[in-house]
Amino acid sequence: MAEEKRRPRRANGDGSIYQRSSDGRWVGSAYVYTSSGQIKRRPVYGSSYDDVRAKLDELKVNSANGIPVPDRSYSVAQWFERWLTTMRSERRPTTYVGYENDVRLYIVPGLGKKPLRRLSAAHVRAFMAGVRERCLCCAHAYDLRRPEDERCCSVGRCCRRHPSQRQVQYVHAVLRNGLAAAEREELVTRNVAKLVRVSVPRYKVGKGLTVEQAHKLLDAAKGRRLYALYVVAATLGLRHGELLGLPWRDLDIERATVTIAQTVQRADGRLYIAEAKTEASEATIPLPKVTRRVLLEHRERQEQERTAAAEVWQDNDLVFASTIGTPTEPRNLGRDFEKVRDLAVLPGVRLHDLRHTVVSLLLEQGTPPHVVQAIARHAHIDVTMSIYAHTNLDAMRQALDAIEWKEL
Repeated sequence: MAEEKRRPRRANGDGSIYQRSSDGRWVGSAYVYTSSGQIKRRPVYGSSYDDVRAKLDELKVNSANGIPVPDRSYSVAQWFERWLTTMRSERRPTTYVGYENDVRLYIVPGLGKKPLRRLSAAHVRAFMAGVRERCLCCAHAYDLRRPEDERCCSVGRCCRRHPSQRQVQYVHAVLRNGLAAAEREELVTRNVAKLVRVSVPRYKVGKGLTVEQAHKLLDAAKGRRLYALYVVAATLGLRHGELLGLPWRDLDIERATVTIAQTVQRADGRLYIAEAKTEASEATIPLPKVTRRVLLEHRERQEQERTAAAEVWQDNDLVFASTIGTPTEPRNLGRDFEKVRDLAVLPGVRLHDLRHTVVSLLLEQGTPPHVVQAIARHAHIDVTMSIYAHTNLDAMRQALDAIEWKEL
C-alpha cells in the first residue's frame, strides 16, 4: 500500500486507479463517451498500476478522438446471432442460408466464446488456419450415414476431408461482413478480419460448344417437354435459375424482347422465386425469331397441361413451370439434361456450357464485345473476353500458324 501512496495524484477527470484488496488486481475507471452518445464511467483492469494506466489513457484518447466505448459487451456468438436476425430480412434466402450455415458450423464453434471487443487479428488468423485444416467428416460425422464397414472418422480413421479453398474464402467473407456491421454500430474499433488475408480460389472457365454440337444437343431434345428451355438457353444464354424463373409477363412477343428480372433458387429445402442475381443481370434483350416460334408452340402445350391439371394448377406465370404450374425442381432439370446429353453423345457437356456458347459464337461473328457483354449480362467485360479466350482455340492456332518462321 505504501507504493500506492507514492503515486502522483491524478488531475480531476483523469480517472481513478486503485488496487483491490480482495485479489490484488489493479482497477481503473474514467468517464468516456459510449456508443449511445452518453458519457458513462467505464472500468479497465490489469496486473499492475502501469498496465491499468496505459489502458485508461488509451480509453480516454479514443474517446477524445470520437471512438466511443460500446454500451454493451457481446461475445462473438451473441453478436453474430443478432447480425443474422438482421440479415434474414435484408438478404436473399440463399445468401442468408449460406451466412447461417457458416456462422453455425464454423464461426460460433471457433470464435463464439471470445468477447467481441477483444477479438484480434491473431485470433482470426488462428481461426482461419483451423478452418483450413479441419476435417469436415470429423466435424459433422458425415460417415455415420454409411454402413459400419465403410466408416472412417467416427472409428478413428480420419479421411482428411478439408473445406475447399472457396469454402474457406466464404467463411472469411461472412466473418468480415459480420464484423463490419459491428464496426458500423461502434461495438468494435476496427474490423480485424480485414487484417487477415485469405487466398482467392482460381475459377475454371467452362467451354462453349461448337455450332455442330449445339445442333446435336437441340436435335436430341426435340419432342421433349423442356425442348423450348434448351432453345432459350442456346440462343439467349440464360442461367439455370433465370430459365426456371422466366415469367410470361416478361416476354413481349410483338416487340420481340425478353426481360430478365427474376430467378428460381433453392434455400433451406425450399424453392424461391427471387430477383435476378445482380443489377447487371436485370436487362431487356432481343428475342430471336426461332426462339419466338418455339416459345409460342411451348405456350400452346402448357395451356393443354393447365386444362388437364384443372383445379390442381398453381398459376405462377412461369414459362417453364412443372406440370401443375409450380417452379420446376432444378434437380429434375439436371436429370432431364443428362438424358438429352446422352442421346446427343456429348459426354461431359453441361447445360451452363450453352451460355458460354452464345458468348463465343457472337464474338466469332464479329459482334462488338460490349454488345456481347450486354446480351450475356456480365458485370465486367473481362468475364466476357475470358470465356472467348478459353473457347477460341482454333483462332489462336490459326494466328500462330500464320507466323512466318525462318528455317530452324
